[in-house]
Amino acid sequence: MQIRPLYISPMGRGGVDFGIQNITRAVRQAGLRPELLRLPESYNFLPGLIPHSLPPGWWQGFDLVQGRSRVAFSLKATGLPVVTTVHHLTTDPDLQPYSSLAQRLFYRLVEARYDGLSVAYADAVVCVSRFTQRQVEQTYGRADSLLIFDGIDTAVFTPTPGLVRRDDGVPVAPGRIRLLFVGNRTRRKGFDLLPQIMDRLPDDYVLYYTGGFQGRETKPPHARMVPIGSPDRAGLVAAYQSCDILLFPSRLEGFGIAPAEALACGRPVVTTNAGALPEVVDEGQSGFLVARDNVAAYAEKVRILGEDAALRRRFAEFGREKVVAQFGYEQLGEGFRALYARLLGLG
Repeated sequence: MQIRPLYISPMGRGGVDFGIQNITRAVRQAGLRPELLRLPESYNFLPGLIPHSLPPGWWQGFDLVQGRSRVAFSLKATGLPVVTTVHHLTTDPDLQPYSSLAQRLFYRLVEARYDGLSVAYADAVVCVSRFTQRQVEQTYGRADSLLIFDGIDTAVFTPTPGLVRRDDGVPVAPGRIRLLFVGNRTRRKGFDLLPQIMDRLPDDYVLYYTGGFQGRETKPPHARMVPIGSPDRAGLVAAYQSCDILLFPSRLEGFGIAPAEALACGRPVVTTNAGALPEVVDEGQSGFLVARDNVAAYAEKVRILGEDAALRRRFAEFGREKVVAQFGYEQLGEGFRALYARLLGLG
């Protein structure tokens, strides 16, 4: 039997949106026949409408249905086995200081309820990191979740030959050392810290950053910060390969897709010793982990890497090897294939 999972995913503006695309690609490589049904972004906020907004029998022909924890509870109406993926819990107390009042109210009054219903109702709960797994047990009391790390396509996110930096993946800008930030321009991602970090770095360090996942494009907040828009997958690979170091001062991550992608491309990472990031980046082996909000420490670690090409290479080689072994599509696709076979009684 060739298993047919149906993935329901309202469009998003961050890593969770990329995560479901990675799952789809990985399980297809594992020999399954997945289908990804994208819905308007509004269904992230009103997921209870999903079963009533699609044509009658929309789930027919599939063996099971899957969605992130914000929406999965609404899929029980199909009568199929339901799998939910938990990427992070917005009820985490560490996130609250970096959220607006409106966000905190939504997290507490709405999203926490959605997450709780999905975790309670799902036939299987998948967590993308050990950190998230602990949160699910502590917050909702479910202790039988399955760990399947987020997956990176290591056949696409690859180092350049000899780890030589390419020059065609980012705009031309003066700078001996090129840093890269990938993520939304939010406080949770630590975007507000980047200008302060750049102030502490030499004048020949330049920082490229993505933009446009959320909100409007704005003027760069620092003279040596250069926006690169919202690159597609090929453009993102080119950006990693064209820079020397990923600077990712995120305050909290349920996994850390950008650091994993950077390591897959052979680029060391300076990030935060928080959330699931220490599961992705190994301190002193593939990058440096810094205390949350410690601007001076971020700058110090970036400069250490920037001034030591041999260290960058050593970190890059270790990081690439780890991502291939632990976070590639093989573990992602096989993890879900085995889960689905168990749920469907296929051994």
